[in-house]
Amino acid sequence: MVAVMDNIQASTLEQTEVQSYPDTIAAVDLGSNSFHMIVARVDAHGNFSTVDQIKEMVRLRGGLDSQNNMDEAVAQRALDCLQRFGDRVRHLPKGCVRAAGTNTLRTMKSSTEFLRKGSQALGHKIEIIPGHEEARLVYLGVSHTLSDDKGKQLVIDIGGGSTEFIIGKKFEPKKLESLNIGSVSVTQRFFADGSLSEQNWQAADTALRLIIMPIERAFSAKNWKRAIGSSGTIKAARAIIQALELEQFGITLEALYAIRERMIAMQHIDNLKLEGLKDDRAPVFAGGLAVLIAVFEALEIERMTVSDGALREGLLYDMLGRIQHEDVRDRSVRDLVKRFNIDKKHASCVKKTALHCFEQLRKDWGIPKKRQLSLGWAADLHELGMSITHDKHHLRGAYILEYADIPGFARRRQHWLSLLVMGHRKKLEASIFQTVPEEEQQMLRYMVIILRLAVLLHRSRTNQEILPSVEGSTDSLFIKCHRDIKNHALLEANLLQEKAWLAKLGFKLYF
Repeated sequence: MVAVMDNIQASTLEQTEVQSYPDTIAAVDLGSNSFHMIVARVDAHGNFSTVDQIKEMVRLRGGLDSQNNMDEAVAQRALDCLQRFGDRVRHLPKGCVRAAGTNTLRTMKSSTEFLRKGSQALGHKIEIIPGHEEARLVYLGVSHTLSDDKGKQLVIDIGGGSTEFIIGKKFEPKKLESLNIGSVSVTQRFFADGSLSEQNWQAADTALRLIIMPIERAFSAKNWKRAIGSSGTIKAARAIIQALELEQFGITLEALYAIRERMIAMQHIDNLKLEGLKDDRAPVFAGGLAVLIAVFEALEIERMTVSDGALREGLLYDMLGRIQHEDVRDRSVRDLVKRFNIDKKHASCVKKTALHCFEQLRKDWGIPKKRQLSLGWAADLHELGMSITHDKHHLRGAYILEYADIPGFARRRQHWLSLLVMGHRKKLEASIFQTVPEEEQQMLRYMVIILRLAVLLHRSRTNQEILPSVEGSTDSLFIKCHRDIKNHALLEANLLQEKAWLAKLGFKLYF
């Protein structure tokens, strides 16, 4: 056990890291219509080349009922697919595979058990990503597959349950939106009876235009130089256009209207036969085409090119960025610090103390080393709510972190960040730990305690460096002080109050 000291010499920890890359990485996209996996080999310079791709038409969205409960048979079909994917990537080290769930898993009720079983089948953790994060990753995948000399570009990605809209320049997204309209959901809503009547198309177009209307001005043609499409519906539309020789290059609204007229003439989805349209895409193509036409009309798109890059490629590029220590989450946290005018010096002191304690306690408490990222970000942002109010600022900050669109963060990691900030001060309620899976609750409790200790030690806000050593056991934390704690009345009072609060959680604090 080491001391908490008032005057500690400043020290600088310098680390020299040798850059190394894993040999193989993989990304899994759990889409609303199909599941995709891409496996890539990484060279010594951090560039990757695809060595394997697998796609299965799972139709996960079709398993949701009106209350967003998942049909057991569809869930099992998805788990069986993930088991097969797992046979290909289960042997890869942790951190070399990213699996992302999108709109249907965002919508699905009680998804925790499915995620647990799915992660077990795949052999790697599955994360649910928010709509804006999906849009960012789509843009990352698309922007790396096309030349970047055209100025600002609009990227549209139509999935099974949602459509992502992004305006970006080179590799940087500038505007991001995700709307809950997709090939499966729109087919279910407007073509459920299978009829391809003109009335059904008109009803779909009117409703979709109303949904798109709030973002029309921000994403209209005057804001970008070229339009790019990605993913299944748009690739299918291009294949049909080329097969029917409607356009030589790209996609136009006139060509889309021509496809629609052919589909109306076929009267029913069961009769749908179009050159270039694959059989597994046919059941949901009407909804996807309706979305694509509405997007062209609303945003006044004249011509769209098509990219082979999409979410799964974006996951790979984002993973490589993290390996190269170019983590977009760090930039997002810095942006929040600036936007909410957080006291950076104070936050830095708290962070240094928290990480110092974490390094000593993580083995005692069995916390994975990677969790230091979340702890560091929480220390950076623990006073985020101060810009709104001092009283209960931990609750205000937690609310912002729970519901804000924060680039780079999956839902689960963002929820953890919110809970850490919520628990960093005042009375600690046991109920906050019950919002994460049972197997993670103890780990979250330990991390909250570390952050609370770091904040408590810096309550005087003198910006002094405090690097105590601490020891932990299953239900205890030990701090030893070189100096008599009774000579420091405020610190003693704070520690006594903290001891009482932690005791109500069955945790003991010794100092």
